[in-house]
Amino acid sequence: MKTKLLVFAFAGFVFVRCSEPKIDNTVPHDMSHSDKLNNPTMIEINIAKENTIKNMQEAYKGEITAIAKYTAFSKKAEQEGYPQIALLYKAVAVAESIHAKNHKAVIEASGANVPVITPEYVVKLTKENLHDDIEGEAYEGITMYPNFLKLAKEAENNEAFVSLTYAMKTENKHKVFFEKALGDINSNTLLSLPSVYYVCPVCGDTYETQVPDHCDFSNTPKEQFIKINSL
Repeated sequence: MKTKLLVFAFAGFVFVRCSEPKIDNTVPHDMSHSDKLNNPTMIEINIAKENTIKNMQEAYKGEITAIAKYTAFSKKAEQEGYPQIALLYKAVAVAESIHAKNHKAVIEASGANVPVITPEYVVKLTKENLHDDIEGEAYEGITMYPNFLKLAKEAENNEAFVSLTYAMKTENKHKVFFEKALGDINSNTLLSLPSVYYVCPVCGDTYETQVPDHCDFSNTPKEQFIKINSL
């Protein structure tokens, strides 16, 4: 059976995907229950495609809110005398802006509307903010994004899958950064926190102090990384 290769670009990379093979007009045999589970119908695939774009819209709104929230939390940490934590929040806000840009590109490519929202959040004491952020990043990295990825795979939406994967992996790293910062507040060892961060401009992956030659997630050269060492 012949197939055609379709080539498309996303986030600086080229992906190759096979087009659907020609339809076989022979009458198929009755599918078993397991066959039906492993072979979704076109209706199911179309539903997955629609819901994947809805998920991308929700993810985009979450990232836009995170940008505003972490920017405000950075200012709050600086006011409280935690410049190292303020710098961390600034770096994370930059990473979230890259996730938002990637999500937006997927939404626009689908022809759907990009949500316009007014971010809502509450600025608390830095210690409380960190605690809330640890829970928030854990939810995104462990629950929300994995569920979105499962549906994107069913929808065969590779662009969405890539964007969601970048965000999920990065959110898991942010959670670790926030846990370390909270632990340092509790133990009064804030001077051990990094004084510089690097953010991959393609996927948002965030690094402390030292970076690899290429991004672990997107393979972007380190020379392109965004350096954040001042407020």
